Amino acid sequence: MEFETVKGKIEGWLQPVLAEKNFFLVEVRVLMGRKIEVYIDSDGGIQIEDCATVSRFLEKNLDGSGLVPDNYILEVSSPGMDNPLRVPRQYKKRIGRILEVVKNDGTRIEAQLEEADDEKIKLKEVIQEKKKNHKAEKNGQNIEAPREYSVKYDEIKRAVLQFKF
Repeated sequence: MEFETVKGKIEGWLQPVLAEKNFFLVEVRVLMGRKIEVYIDSDGGIQIEDCATVSRFLEKNLDGSGLVPDNYILEVSSPGMDNPLRVPRQYKKRIGRILEVVKNDGTRIEAQLEEADDEKIKLKEVIQEKKKNHKAEKNGQNIEAPREYSVKYDEIKRAVLQFKF
């Protein structure tokens, strides 16, 4: 069976179940025809019990469906903090966080996520104190204003959360 068909079927099965629990689907991956990875999320986070419930639901639908081999492997989890953001709802729940965004043209932006809607995100550069002081000295107290960016989702190649320790 074609990977896209399996993926589409899983997405269709999951939509009503996830909506009922106020979860959302981030991604379905079908790897080498037998391993299926499903990433789910919610505005309040996902618990291991939630993943187990969704996994059992999918197993009932996949077993005997003929879509996957009998020895398929199914993994259901939340995307994790180091996985790229994929859907607008993920961005919306991370407003205020620092993102590294790589655009399709290769442009790299590291900035704070200020806004997110269904079509684009708005980012604002964070100027660190050390960088501010250096610019002030260099420019005779003429501190440069932080840059702001508006990026449509279809322009984003990859966006990941940045963690500063």
